Amino acid sequence: MILDDPARGASFTEARRARLQDKIASEKLDALIVTEMVNIRYLTGFTGTAAIFLLTPRDSWFLTDFRYAQQAQEQVIGPEISQYKEALDTLAEVLLKLGLKNVGFEAESVSAAKADQMGKKLKNCTLKPTVKLVESVRVVKDEAELEAIRALVGMLEAALPEAMSLISPGTVERDVAIELEYRLRKLGAQGPAFDFIVASGFRSALPHGVASGKIIEDNELVILDWGAMGWGYHSDNTRTFATGAVEKELENIYHVVLEANQAAIGCLEPGVPLEQVDRAAREIVTKAGYGEAFGHGTGHGVGLCVHEEPVVSWRSESVAQPGMVFTIEPGIYLPGKGGVRIEDMVHVTAEGTEIITDKLARSFRVLS
Repeated sequence: MILDDPARGASFTEARRARLQDKIASEKLDALIVTEMVNIRYLTGFTGTAAIFLLTPRDSWFLTDFRYAQQAQEQVIGPEISQYKEALDTLAEVLLKLGLKNVGFEAESVSAAKADQMGKKLKNCTLKPTVKLVESVRVVKDEAELEAIRALVGMLEAALPEAMSLISPGTVERDVAIELEYRLRKLGAQGPAFDFIVASGFRSALPHGVASGKIIEDNELVILDWGAMGWGYHSDNTRTFATGAVEKELENIYHVVLEANQAAIGCLEPGVPLEQVDRAAREIVTKAGYGEAFGHGTGHGVGLCVHEEPVVSWRSESVAQPGMVFTIEPGIYLPGKGGVRIEDMVHVTAEGTEIITDKLARSFRVLS
């Protein structure tokens, strides 16, 4: 695994920094202060919890405290590394030494109080808020990231037979979630990607029906939304099962959602607006008479965060680019009756689309 070896990962983090440095230059900034730890990990490979990363269009500096000094030396290859006692004091010294004046910071990860403190400590420069500069680079995954994501989906593939055996009448939803988290950890995951959704019967009409104390019963739908986390990355998948004969309408909406899932994936290729991908799914659901029962977007990016850019919805302004990884997850939810969601992770390639979760079968299945 590339991300297990800082030396192998160094060329990838260097390339990511270079792409960001081009953006810093295009924004006419002398430097960017990166404080969001997920973004610092992306740009340096550092897995600790305290650091500041400073980039100019040409160079970079990594600042951390005593606790992570050795770890930084092992994981951060390329940038100059400094140790601080007071982070902003050391950052101010570096900015002054370098004569940097027009400096951006990550507005979305800095509180108003922190921004005020930065303004006072970094008084020799002009601070400018930036929005999603690093995230705009993160939206395109490189081979190191794809390797990790595929491995995390592979864990779901390995655990799916056990998941299907656990989902049975008489089992508590929460017990299914706990058992699946354990199985994924045994397969190498560092933990769950999020709190698993195991929603049965009437609770399957809750789009975010996190596993509860409800007992799974005969003849109902069960939504399983699960994922593994490892190397800082995530997988995300949803399948819907039946525990016996269900109402005809519930079986019907399953096939509508599956058709919507396939329509959205089928229209996906580089250059396609993601609003159009959402529309492809939404038109199928609406034509079937369930438009009002599909109230969320069709998908979201997955990577270092389980929900990140790009957004696949009617509001999206993004266009599919090679390297993007996101979900396609239409759903129909009928309060008091039940619901269906079918979610796949897709990777946009130069030729079209890789369905990363393709081995997790989507056909309507009744679990005995």
